[in-house]
Amino acid sequence: MFEIAWNDKSRKEYDALDGSELVFVDKALNRIRISGMQAGKALHGNLSSCRKLKHKKMGLRIVFRESSQGIEIIEIVAIGKRAKFKVYKDAEDRL
Repeated sequence: MFEIAWNDKSRKEYDALDGSELVFVDKALNRIRISGMQAGKALHGNLSSCRKLKHKKMGLRIVFRESSQGIEIIEIVAIGKRAKFKVYKDAEDRL
């Protein structure tokens, strides 16, 4: 079982989600807790150390990576919509 770690901005993004978005994100977080870095798909470029889980219909993405605090800690880097690649730009800025 992996532990979830948050940065200040990803925690605020999580807290701002509405009910239907929370259902998806909570399920995704459970997948991350169980599978760690095996969950989701690998990203590339500046985010090559990260993976993503997505919900196409909602347009939501969760970008996460292995935390520098320990191998069993997964840090949530960003949560947001893909529109104009905003979630990925936010994630790059936070790394």
